[in-house]
Amino acid sequence: MRKPLIGLIGMVLITGCVATASEEPSLPQAATLTNPSVQTHAELQQAIASLLGASSVVISDNAFTQYSQEVIERAPHKDANGLLIMGRSTDIPDAVQLLKQGDTCLLQHVQSGKTATLSQVRCKLEDTQ
Repeated sequence: MRKPLIGLIGMVLITGCVATASEEPSLPQAATLTNPSVQTHAELQQAIASLLGASSVVISDNAFTQYSQEVIERAPHKDANGLLIMGRSTDIPDAVQLLKQGDTCLLQHVQSGKTATLSQVRCKLEDTQ
């Protein structure tokens, strides 16, 4: 009588653990862009500007198509003659990374860990070479 009861309790516990494990969200993974277009480019620029607290940013047309991470440098401050103020910029560039979590594409500011969810962008897991 005790052995069947112990077996039944064991099966219930294992089934509960398996169900709980499958409900956990997957971790975000490095991804690349699959649908580059004017709309996705604009959404990426807007998301990056928001993450960096900038009014606007400029990224290349092929950003995130080959690599999941891009480096964003701040525009140097120039005077009326176009010369750098203070001679040079010592600001450290920011890094942003495209991530995929389930079916959702995210953009993450690497230094702060802040993320933005992208609605127009479609991405795939980055090829590891």
